[in-house]
Amino acid sequence: MKYFVITFLTLSFLLSACGGDSHDHEMPMPSPSEEITEVAEVFEAPDEFKSELESALDVYFELSSALVEANADESQQHAALFAVALAEMPDDLLAEESAAVWAVSKETAHERALMIAEEDDIEEQRYHFEYLSEAMINTVRDFGPLSFTVYQQRCPMVRDGSADWLSKESGILNPYHGDRMLTCGTIVREF
Repeated sequence: MKYFVITFLTLSFLLSACGGDSHDHEMPMPSPSEEITEVAEVFEAPDEFKSELESALDVYFELSSALVEANADESQQHAALFAVALAEMPDDLLAEESAAVWAVSKETAHERALMIAEEDDIEEQRYHFEYLSEAMINTVRDFGPLSFTVYQQRCPMVRDGSADWLSKESGILNPYHGDRMLTCGTIVREF
């Protein structure tokens, strides 16, 4: 009984803090990892690679903003630009181990960016953005610090759990819900 009351109170708090709007997703895919590894290896990356990464992240932030505004057309455009930015990043600047780590995140982010660019439904775009964001969070964690602060933010009310994204600003603007729950979320980590 005690467990039920605690669970009920926790759920009530989350619903009142972030609103009760939720979406089911019909595509059967595993959800992004919600775990944060506190101790992560930082890989060496030359300044030129970090500069290209920062340029790609600027396009990522524009994509996130378009999702916040629920603008599917702009989301498609920014996702296509982000895919190009990733494809043009100089992989040969990284040492072998660093390049292997980058290749995994790059492949996921590039694939999901292309999916967003081809999708005209905003909710489907947001779904793919979860996976794209997870890949970019891993990249910033693995190859930081950058020349600016990046905030990892989390909304606890995305589909069947929570979802994270990156922001250049500390203020919460939720790309998964837009104006339905614009400020629902917290800063999880700063890079």
